[in-house]
Amino acid sequence: MKKLKRNGFTLIEALLALFITSLVSLLGCMLMRCALHFAHMDVDTQNQFAVLQLRRELAQSNDLKIESDCLSYILNHEKKVLYFDKHRIVKSPGYEIYMEQIDEAIFYKKEDGYYVWFKKKNKTYDFELY
Repeated sequence: MKKLKRNGFTLIEALLALFITSLVSLLGCMLMRCALHFAHMDVDTQNQFAVLQLRRELAQSNDLKIESDCLSYILNHEKKVLYFDKHRIVKSPGYEIYMEQIDEAIFYKKEDGYYVWFKKKNKTYDFELY
């Protein structure tokens, strides 16, 4: 009696391979779409994200002070300072960058709020932080 040789794949194996391939392709397309969306993100949207991050951080802090165009505060019993350096708004200790490609920036207090004013690509922005 001859043994049957099976060459090729069964229908279920072929359908499973097609399903996995289409799933990976779909995820790849979604990833590319998301990457293109962030690459072409509006400058104003990036500024709003940075301001939201700053607001969240300052909402959790206390003892805010303006010292020579820098904003200092206490967060988790540690003194932090926001300042403008090398076309960036950064936080120390360390060097955490919140915004980049800024021409100039100033932190100031007006009435009961703390504000940041900055100039980016010949446009000026003024946001309340706290």
